[in-house]
Amino acid sequence: MKRFVASALAALMLLTVFASAAMADDNNTTSAASTVEIRGPVYNGSSLTDILANTAYGNGTAITMDANKFAAFYYDIDDNVTTESLSIKNVAGTSGRTIGEHGLVYTTTIGKAEYENKDVDWGNYSVIGFFADKYIPLKSNAADKLAKLVVDSDDKQTLKTGDTLDLGDGYSLQAKQVDVDGDKVWLELDKDGQYVDDQIVSTDSGDHTWTCEVDDVQGEDNVPVLKVHVNQVFQGAVDSIAQIDGLWLIDYANAIKIDSDDEFGKLNDVSINGPTITISNDDTFSLTKDSDQEIGQGMYFKVADSSELRYYPYVQQTLGNETTTTTSSNITSIDNTTSIDNTSVTPTPVENSTEETQDVNASTPTETPVTSTPDTSAAANNTTETKNNTPGFEIVPAIFGLLSVFYIVRKNR
Repeated sequence: MKRFVASALAALMLLTVFASAAMADDNNTTSAASTVEIRGPVYNGSSLTDILANTAYGNGTAITMDANKFAAFYYDIDDNVTTESLSIKNVAGTSGRTIGEHGLVYTTTIGKAEYENKDVDWGNYSVIGFFADKYIPLKSNAADKLAKLVVDSDDKQTLKTGDTLDLGDGYSLQAKQVDVDGDKVWLELDKDGQYVDDQIVSTDSGDHTWTCEVDDVQGEDNVPVLKVHVNQVFQGAVDSIAQIDGLWLIDYANAIKIDSDDEFGKLNDVSINGPTITISNDDTFSLTKDSDQEIGQGMYFKVADSSELRYYPYVQQTLGNETTTTTSSNITSIDNTTSIDNTSVTPTPVENSTEETQDVNASTPTETPVTSTPDTSAAANNTTETKNNTPGFEIVPAIFGLLSVFYIVRKNR
């Protein structure tokens, strides 16, 4: 009997260990970050003069790479938009392994892209690649102030009163009130749980669109930061529901400003001319054997350990490190898939606007608007997924029960 009890206890201990391992693996909801290298074309020759003279690489006096040759550069295949190029030119001082002053030139120019929802008459928006990252200019014809695109979606989202839609990067859209009788919805934009702006959007007239503009974004006023298209407002089985089928948002709170005295690796002479940024090297530098030369922000030349001059451009991108978010009764997460050309920038916080209270039923004074705000503290605590169950342990009571029955049967015998 003692041997049986010891065996049963040992079996339970082993089950506990295996179940704990299963639970730990199941709770690992954050994927490990990994760094990938996106490589451009390989150039090979006895010297830079030899490479530049090779018409297989360029026109005989310069070699130029754009998104057709360098996959890291921003490219929109739907609109066929590319904005960036990198050139090495045969200027004075360029010979051997040395690139002369202003012999390395990076250029990017604002282009135009269509919104994801092409059924809505929003026209197009300005876009620019900057060192292989996609940015949105704060002003359509000026390339010196830029912000990342957070979301551009034509997915249909439904919101009832009190629901909050997580847009990503700390931004959220809240349905303050849905008025079916008035065919309108009261929406509020928040950043990190703080009020930014709100608007009543009507679906019985106009373009059904809220374009949210924010002031004092890197010194610019009236900057369009959000577009929301409300497709319809209807009565569900229980709640009044608003359907959104167009969303566009930029990360205005982390906008950057490019100045003429900025330096980006070897590229340290910045010129900004309206929609175009041109950056070149103010000093000569050498493509040293067996080295990685940072030529721009996150952009490098990898030089071979060889007597021949052989090199290629590349960009390092960090992938993964994503956190799973929870979808609850009043928090909905929108899928923001980060493409390979998105990296982080140095944040420059911007102050939020001052809240102005609006009456969602301004046109229907017989009704009283709901002005209460949902409990955001509970919602904030649930933005990261938490496992309430303990996967793997469900089997332990079952096994223990079977062993107990087996023990009682043997004892009765």
